[in-house]
Amino acid sequence: MQTLPSVFQFAQLLAALVKMKQYSSSRIYVLKGIPVDIVTISTVINCFCHLNRVDYAFSLLAAIIKRGFVPNVVTYNTLIRGLISRDNPAEAQLLFTNLIRFKRIQPNVVTYNTIINGLCKRAHACTAVTLFRYMEKKGCQPDTVTYSTLIDCLCKLRLVDQALGLLREMTKKGITPNVITYSSLIQGLCDFNRWQDVNQLLSEMNTRNISPNVHTFNILVDAYGKEGMINDAEDVIEFMIQRGQHPDVVTYSALMDGYCLRGEVGKALAVLETTMKKRGIVPNIRTYNILINGYCKKLKVDRAVDLFQQLPREGLSPTIYTYTAILQGYFLTGRHVEARKFFDEKMMLNKGLKIGMVTCNTMLDGLFKNRCMDEAMSFFHLMQCNGPTPHIGSYNIMINGLCKNGNFEKAKIMFESLPSKDLLPNVKTYNIMIQGFLQEGLLDQANELFVGMKANDCLPDDVTYNTLIRGCFHNKKYNEAGVLIDEMVSRRFSADASTASLVLNLLESKEQDQNLLALRKRFLSPACY
Repeated sequence: MQTLPSVFQFAQLLAALVKMKQYSSSRIYVLKGIPVDIVTISTVINCFCHLNRVDYAFSLLAAIIKRGFVPNVVTYNTLIRGLISRDNPAEAQLLFTNLIRFKRIQPNVVTYNTIINGLCKRAHACTAVTLFRYMEKKGCQPDTVTYSTLIDCLCKLRLVDQALGLLREMTKKGITPNVITYSSLIQGLCDFNRWQDVNQLLSEMNTRNISPNVHTFNILVDAYGKEGMINDAEDVIEFMIQRGQHPDVVTYSALMDGYCLRGEVGKALAVLETTMKKRGIVPNIRTYNILINGYCKKLKVDRAVDLFQQLPREGLSPTIYTYTAILQGYFLTGRHVEARKFFDEKMMLNKGLKIGMVTCNTMLDGLFKNRCMDEAMSFFHLMQCNGPTPHIGSYNIMINGLCKNGNFEKAKIMFESLPSKDLLPNVKTYNIMIQGFLQEGLLDQANELFVGMKANDCLPDDVTYNTLIRGCFHNKKYNEAGVLIDEMVSRRFSADASTASLVLNLLESKEQDQNLLALRKRFLSPACY
């Protein structure tokens, strides 16, 4: 009828288009010159951000300011969210800082939550908490979203106790946690096997009438499975069904993973072929990856390859994880010729497959363990030339492989070259080299490296202490061994089976060495018990 809608009607239309995720259509309507106000403009800016065109959104912002419109807090919140979604957190923070500095808007809880979320996604927990305290100081009260975002970030950084402190703080302030809050905390506690605290949180959820959702239950199934507590994982699934929650592909994949970690691949296969099929749950590539990896670990590579070839019939495409699992399986069974053929023909010729560091390190490690020294060295040089650029993990494999294959001098040269490559040796690197020195009968050099690693702020672990203690015993340096044992115990490390067996044998021996007699006297005295 050639009648333009009112601004209000147009706003309703735009809102409907946005709900339908028809962002391009929303942009076109604005370009047609239909009357707009700040609400409709903010909506279209939001559409540009969803279309990953934040540059257009800022152009539109400049245009509306010229036309006399005053952007409100919703407009700027949208722009900040758009910058963060485009992985520009620094620009988002700068915009936020300038808005406060020049008093363009009064930030609301959504503004702060958006910035805090962006910081947390990049693991900048300290800055996020500082901003959180700043918003409180400015009189902007945090809500459940604020606390849940921070708690999730802290848990992912393994700062679970600090996260629990925030939970107590929010409940004292009368801010009610939700299922997302508790799920994050349960995941964090499961990572540390703090089952008693997990049960306490589940009980607290029940008291607050907050029902665990499928994601919460999946966290528990996965955690129990990884710890070999398969009966507990099955009990969780049974309980979630009783509560009216439907297990999904993630639930059963986690259960299958638990079975495979226990070496019970047959039971994992039964979950796929019986339980999942019965419930109409379609397996995804992760489900098959778990099975393929399980068969490879059980040295049943041919069965894994059968599943690999079955994937196209299931409408699934193998991932780099699928290929890497089979590659490792071939090496584990000593079939290094087939492994190299699989890598060359199935992986290198697959242009859509991005071969990363994990796969390359699997190849390196497999070649060394199958005593294919020349091929390993050639492959490493290929990585140096064509990528991916070897990192410290790759060098650890190389140094260890050289040591195990009787090339300690080459390993030593490679170790000494690390600083020139801007690489810092980690505790595993030092452990490999200390073991190498001891195998060469060079105890003094091993001790020097032990002192050097501490000087380089690389703290020794239980492997370091056990390796050196055994080295001292084999070289009849009983006094030095005793000092290391004391240091190891003070750091709450324990002797491994090899060290404990060696100590017991020495305590029972008839050797009359004075230092050994002193060590024997100390260990066998009542004070030790």
